[in-house]
Amino acid sequence: MPLKEKGLNFQEVAKRLKQFGPNLLPEKPLPSNFIIFLSQLRNPLVYVLLLAGVATLLLGHISDTVIISLAVLINTVLGFVQERKASRALHALKKLIEYKAQVIRDGKTKTVDVANLVPGDLVIISQGSKIPADGKLITANNLSISEAILTGESSPVSKKEEEAVFMGTTATSGSGVMRVETTGGATEIGKIAIKVQEPDEETPLKRQLGRLSKQLSVLVFVLIIFVFTIGILTGKEFFELAVTSIALAVSAIPEGLLVGLTVVLAIGMQRILSRNGLVRRLVSAETLGGVTTICIDKTGTLTKGVLEVADIVGEESEIARQMVLANDLDDPLLVTAYEWATKAVGENLAKEKRLETISFSPEKRFFAALNNSNNSANTIYVNGAPEYILSWCSLDAKQKAQLLKKVDVLTQQGKRVIGLGRKPVPANHSVLKESDVKSGLDWVGMIAFWDPIRQGVKESLEMTVSSGIKLLVITGDYPQTAVSIMNELGIKPANKEVIMGSQLEKMSVEVLARRLPETKLFARTSPAQKEKIVAALKKRGEVVAMMGDGVNDAPALNSADIGIVVGDATDVARESADLVLLDSNFATVVAAIEEGRGIFDNIRKIILYLLSDSFEEIVAVVAAMLFVLPLPVSAAQIL
Repeated sequence: MPLKEKGLNFQEVAKRLKQFGPNLLPEKPLPSNFIIFLSQLRNPLVYVLLLAGVATLLLGHISDTVIISLAVLINTVLGFVQERKASRALHALKKLIEYKAQVIRDGKTKTVDVANLVPGDLVIISQGSKIPADGKLITANNLSISEAILTGESSPVSKKEEEAVFMGTTATSGSGVMRVETTGGATEIGKIAIKVQEPDEETPLKRQLGRLSKQLSVLVFVLIIFVFTIGILTGKEFFELAVTSIALAVSAIPEGLLVGLTVVLAIGMQRILSRNGLVRRLVSAETLGGVTTICIDKTGTLTKGVLEVADIVGEESEIARQMVLANDLDDPLLVTAYEWATKAVGENLAKEKRLETISFSPEKRFFAALNNSNNSANTIYVNGAPEYILSWCSLDAKQKAQLLKKVDVLTQQGKRVIGLGRKPVPANHSVLKESDVKSGLDWVGMIAFWDPIRQGVKESLEMTVSSGIKLLVITGDYPQTAVSIMNELGIKPANKEVIMGSQLEKMSVEVLARRLPETKLFARTSPAQKEKIVAALKKRGEVVAMMGDGVNDAPALNSADIGIVVGDATDVARESADLVLLDSNFATVVAAIEEGRGIFDNIRKIILYLLSDSFEEIVAVVAAMLFVLPLPVSAAQIL
């Protein structure tokens, strides 16, 4: 249908561009590399080490000055590298946006830079193109759009006029025209861009080191005052006392601590890598050891993330033949069925000329094809929701009831079911209408699909729970699907332990935090709600690991203490994560946490060793002063 609207004119575009700004993802001005580098020095332990370095330099102990300087430099460089993360995540997000778009302006079709789109622009959408802004459709011709980057759902969504479309999503079939409503930072993906640029909270290790640094600084200051005061009272020479006090203060500082921590963390990262886990940030290796709650995405983590044919109800050869003859390969579910069917009967054994189709849509819930079976007859093939197909079939009430009971059993097992029916029609029947489909069908059968559980997951979950870590399953699926999988894995949630996305939407973070101890499953949740779950867990003092794989998961991954993604996750998710599972296996998470606990234990041992070693001379000098004895070591020997 030709458009009556001519689109915006040049003057209106210029006015709106000035009002709303360019259609670009928001980017906070980043500090220069020099400023980021200097900011790494804002650390109490670094202050103490710098003072110690100056003291050793003044006392002529150059080797100690060099060691302290190297420790500070290594720490500063590592921090600098980590702070560049936000810009990398934003860069990955920008790659999802196209740079050109076809628009209608002044009644003419033009190609313009996406950055110059404004609210009110009419954008032409064709198969394969990415949506350049958020808006609403004014025309839609068999248009399907993959919204996986925002919703996590792999199946394309059928779109009609007046329905919303979103920046960064992709048209998989059909065509249409949209009116732009929001651009840049006001779009859904723009909001994600803002969130992935938010700086990470301090890790538990950084917080603990900060406390240690402050305590050490106070201790060193008190020590200097104490030694100096005792020395004056016992008649020690001022210069000797000053030099000894400074030397003791320097020796109290474990200058090898930063280097020791770096070595332990680096070795830990390599050990985790050898077990198929890639730790992207050094300090995250230790944080893994402190994880108390893991939020798991069911699909692709507990399960393989790949649909397989699980059950056939009916004559297998006839079901396979129909899946080859009548298919809509825009749907991943039907692609799986088609691949199974071609192996079962062979593509060449099921060839007919297709005359017309009725595309699947969420409202119709069926796909129909009119094929020329032979010269004397045509056939209508219908695939779709089994309860719909059964209602249109010529079966008696008892047969329908038995088959519907079977459908219930399969769906309660977490399986997705397609029903199949067909109807012969005369050869001159060449137009396919919905009314042709909805009566007089012959029942062919059902095919059920499932996403099988990964090998070894049950054992890994048992190990996780036995080590004191709480598991929360978060899914966009219906609760019965997730409950079925969880029951097989030995995690059996009661009704009160399940929170639906609609309930979660109405809860405040405080209310949710109170419900968490008795919750095992969040079902029908949106990716945005994962952030609320993380916030509630943190409010309870939990150290949270969040699993995800899509652009939509990036904010939650960024806000969790540990963000975990599978190996084939989107670039944006990987840049927001701390741990990448190279084998996409939950067992790797368990292995990484185990290694993280070993790292934590080794760090504790290093701190205890260095502090006890540092205070040996201090105890000897203080004891000598208290008992008015000669100093057992000189300043040079202390250093």
